[in-house]
Amino acid sequence: MKSAIGIIFCLGILVYSNTFHSSFHFDDLPSIVANPAIQNIHHLSSIWSFLPRRFILYLTLALNYHFGGLNVFGYHLFNLIVHLISAVLVCWLVRLTFLCPGMKEEKIARHADAISLFAGLVFVAHPIQTQAVTYIIQRAASMAAMYYLASLCLYVKSRLPLQAPELRRFYYAGALFMAVAAMFTKETAITLPLVILLYEFFFFKIEWKRVTPFLLTLFIIPVTMLLTETGAARIHQLSSEPGISPTDYLLTQFRVMVTYVRLVFLPFNQNIDYDYPVYRNLFDWPVLNSLLFLITVSYFAKSLFKEYRLAAFGICWFFLTLLPESSILPIKDVIYEHRLYLPMAGFCLFFVSGMYYLGGKNAYKAVTIALCVIIAGYSLMAYQRNKVWKDELTLWNDTIQKSPHKTRAYINRAFAYDNLGMTAQVMANYDKAIEIDPRFPDAYYNRGLVYYRQGQLPQALSDFNKTIVLNPDFADAHNNLGLVYFYQGAFEQALEEYNKAIALKPGYAGAYNNRAIVYYRLNQIQKAWEDVHKAQALGFVPNPGFIRALKQAG
Repeated sequence: MKSAIGIIFCLGILVYSNTFHSSFHFDDLPSIVANPAIQNIHHLSSIWSFLPRRFILYLTLALNYHFGGLNVFGYHLFNLIVHLISAVLVCWLVRLTFLCPGMKEEKIARHADAISLFAGLVFVAHPIQTQAVTYIIQRAASMAAMYYLASLCLYVKSRLPLQAPELRRFYYAGALFMAVAAMFTKETAITLPLVILLYEFFFFKIEWKRVTPFLLTLFIIPVTMLLTETGAARIHQLSSEPGISPTDYLLTQFRVMVTYVRLVFLPFNQNIDYDYPVYRNLFDWPVLNSLLFLITVSYFAKSLFKEYRLAAFGICWFFLTLLPESSILPIKDVIYEHRLYLPMAGFCLFFVSGMYYLGGKNAYKAVTIALCVIIAGYSLMAYQRNKVWKDELTLWNDTIQKSPHKTRAYINRAFAYDNLGMTAQVMANYDKAIEIDPRFPDAYYNRGLVYYRQGQLPQALSDFNKTIVLNPDFADAHNNLGLVYFYQGAFEQALEEYNKAIALKPGYAGAYNNRAIVYYRLNQIQKAWEDVHKAQALGFVPNPGFIRALKQAG
């Protein structure tokens, strides 16, 4: 096992050696760069309050911030270590499985060491894993998978009759602990008790007294969500995602799951932001065709059970672990590659064991060589894919090449150009986003910000007004519209917009500060002071010159 760990670690480090200085991307910005909740490791209550159901995830981000601030190296190092451990756990799980009663007599058992090693190597090298490893915030997927795999491995270890009873109880307790850790890392861990039950069915004789405590952990995530304000809001959001109903989402996921199958076998044209259609009719040919394919795969897995048990289990694992994000609960983005991180463990079991099943007794060397070639190819593809994650510009250039009609890609490329001070390119990308989707409020809002910075107030006013027409609840748009009115000398209109911004977002410290300035200009000093104090209580630091002016005004 030690040599297997060394090989997996060496390959993983090589594949991800070009990622340690890749920049923050996309959701990294609100979750890490601009997230005050992770900026003080000693304030555990703040970390918990930010997103209770992912407390462990944000705790690790707080640790990264504590020791390295916003230096990306530490974040990437942590993500890679998690990935390497997960790959080793896949290897260990396969080894343990060959010790189970349901596998000892399997004809491929004599190749257990090779199969476990290659399963770990496919997992660590496969290019589809890059999004969960190199995209920093998606450590949510890789960390949850790490705890998930550790829990299952320890559970299997506790079921094997080779250890002393005390040691078996220790492994069992460790499995429960890891299960809870997975549940507080990402919601996809909710399938763990079902996978344990599935594992019992495939490789043991089900003992309900052992399985029941894990089944009870199914309640951890929904109860946490229901007992927290953010969780209740998320549940409501999942049941009413704008633009897609649960039925439409399910129909679309039939097609998405087929795309996922294609990506694990042929990982070409990877993309952070797929321009994927939402399907609304079961009898649309792509949907019906996909459903028939999935039914066929289910029948295929059933037929494999008796003679090719490990391969059948891998297929069941793959689709079961997809269900939290590929079922009836709508998510705005219907497809993301990082959602394949945990299902990839099932693919590795199926793919590697399937190669040895097909190879038979006399093709061991040929299968081994074939797997080495495939893993080398995966490694090169992953290394190349990681180059795309170098910075925001390389990422969104790649995305636009593959999703030329995706509005969000142009907006994010505009951000990248903005950070480089390339204003002409910024405006060209916002213009393109609006051309593609004239009803997308964020495009108008961001273009309005650029106009505002350039002092082009009429154009900024127009864009902020268009934003609010399209999204009346956009608090930032109301706040910035208030700024434009203020600089045009229309104080009453500015006040009205700040009032709307605060009504929509009561904790909006900047809007309180801006409203205080308007009150000062209107000579309403007492109200100005009240808003300054509210802004300060929310963590905003007012301009010292403004405070002096208020004091002088009485």
